[in-house]
Amino acid sequence: MYGRPANDYLARMSSKKKAKPSKEEKKAKPAAKAKPAAAPKAKPAKAKPAKAAAAKAKPAKAKPAKPAKGDKAKAAKGAKGKRPRRKNAEDYVTIGITPPELADGTNAFELNARLADMQSRPDPALVAKAPWLNQERAYRAGYYLLTHGLREAAGHPEIEICNVPGAMLGSAHDLLTALADYALNEGAFAHGEAMMVTERPLSVIGFLAIAPGERGTDHDTEVLRVVFLR
Repeated sequence: MYGRPANDYLARMSSKKKAKPSKEEKKAKPAAKAKPAAAPKAKPAKAKPAKAAAAKAKPAKAKPAKPAKGDKAKAAKGAKGKRPRRKNAEDYVTIGITPPELADGTNAFELNARLADMQSRPDPALVAKAPWLNQERAYRAGYYLLTHGLREAAGHPEIEICNVPGAMLGSAHDLLTALADYALNEGAFAHGEAMMVTERPLSVIGFLAIAPGERGTDHDTEVLRVVFLR
């Protein structure tokens, strides 16, 4: 540790002293410096390691290139033949949402008007009796949701959820989107079937077939209504 600072100091001192002599000495200095600089550069610049590297590179390129491409092509063809392209529900199905204020002439419309007005709003004990998420009849409270496009894209009945409170509108929308995705890619739902939505926490739904004009709706064809089992 003590040697290197001393040598550096002597080198600096000697360079200062050598800067004073004549022009001839100054000319000799750079020449002396250039010789050792050129010598070490020329030695490692030999092509020996380059040839070795090239020799190593050549067999590496020739070995796996051709079979690897063939294997990949075969695997790609096999994969395309086995699995059909998955349909994205958002590309085929939309979720129609009817708010209560647009459901004129229904119980949902009247209840919404009463709850929105502070003067006519009933006591919380009576509000608790409102048929939120009751699937027996549509348009009794809150929002109504219905898929559009399932029948055209998959020949599957449209799916609906009734009497949804605004606080749960997003969850109901996501549920219908997930059910549409399943119907497009996995299989159809039918009246009386049950489906586990999540395992933890456990949530289970069922499906109720609604004939045209029944249970508060006015459809041209049969639809499936989501009922909540757990």
